[in-house]
Amino acid sequence: MALLLISTLFLLEYAFPRPEFGPNLPRPNRPGNPPEFTGFKLGFPSFFIIVLLVIGTAVKMYLEWDNNIQLQKDIEAQKSSAELHFLKNQLSPHFLFNSLNSIYSLTNKKSNDAPEAVITLSELMRYMLYQADNDFVLLQDELDYVQNYLKLQRLRIANNQDVTLQIRGPIGQQKIRPLLLIPFIENAFKYGTDYKGNTLVHIQIVVNEFNLKFKCVNLIGNQKQDPNNSGIGLQNTKERLQLLYPNQHTLEIEELDNQFIVQLNLNVS
Repeated sequence: MALLLISTLFLLEYAFPRPEFGPNLPRPNRPGNPPEFTGFKLGFPSFFIIVLLVIGTAVKMYLEWDNNIQLQKDIEAQKSSAELHFLKNQLSPHFLFNSLNSIYSLTNKKSNDAPEAVITLSELMRYMLYQADNDFVLLQDELDYVQNYLKLQRLRIANNQDVTLQIRGPIGQQKIRPLLLIPFIENAFKYGTDYKGNTLVHIQIVVNEFNLKFKCVNLIGNQKQDPNNSGIGLQNTKERLQLLYPNQHTLEIEELDNQFIVQLNLNVS
């Protein structure tokens, strides 16, 4: 609108100059006198107006396009945030349900380890309540959480000699999204016991400055998966990885020689 107004004023001023009168000024055009208004004076401002209109239209279209792109990004960010919030809320009850089952198993056996299991669970819940709600946590804190979880599982399992955890590499100030590793470990303990009661779970974590390699191997036991209730943690974690680490991770899950194998390669910073 502003460009159109300026262009119109320019056209009126340039193509139709205001008459000036005075003793030494030429008289206004009369019939028979050649007009001072030429085709050039009309053509040039018309071309100038067209150029300005084209430029103005292009600028307006670009601004609208840029606004639409930004709006789309904002919508996608809000959608991702809502999905992550939902997934994290889904994960916490799932974890608590499994942990309470573990403690119930100890109390049902009247095990002397039950009080220690309750204390360990309280440490796990403290982490989930006060740290896991952050966007990032220290890798060391996440690994401490994993070790406490394995401690709880060892208390529950009678034959735990094949339950191992190895952590190697320099751990400094690297950060990671919270609760990414534990669903794989939960799944390993849930299905890693055979019909004789033997449990096999091997976890290996190798860390360097910018990378984490996680490998979890468990025996495929005799417990059958319920398609309506199992796999919540694994599917949850796959979706979180896609949202939180796009193009920054690789995940391989396979069954080989009666073993369930998970391998995750993740960029950390």
